[in-house]
Amino acid sequence: MKCPVCGVAELVHDTRNLPYTCKGETTVIKAVTADWCPACGESITAPPETGRVMDEMLAFSRRVEASLPSKPPASA
Repeated sequence: MKCPVCGVAELVHDTRNLPYTCKGETTVIKAVTADWCPACGESITAPPETGRVMDEMLAFSRRVEASLPSKPPASA
């Protein structure tokens, strides 16, 4: 199957580490099994793997948000 994002290359089924960046902080989600595009790097995961990846992304984003300084309240 050709990549639905770039349409350039055939997808390759593989397990890879997936970097994820939130507000300038980066983590790596390990051992993501997906169909990967060798041209643009996009990945398509099956539903169980999608849930795992999303859970890890959300947990990391929450940790990053919690580490940021609090914003002062907006003035009226």
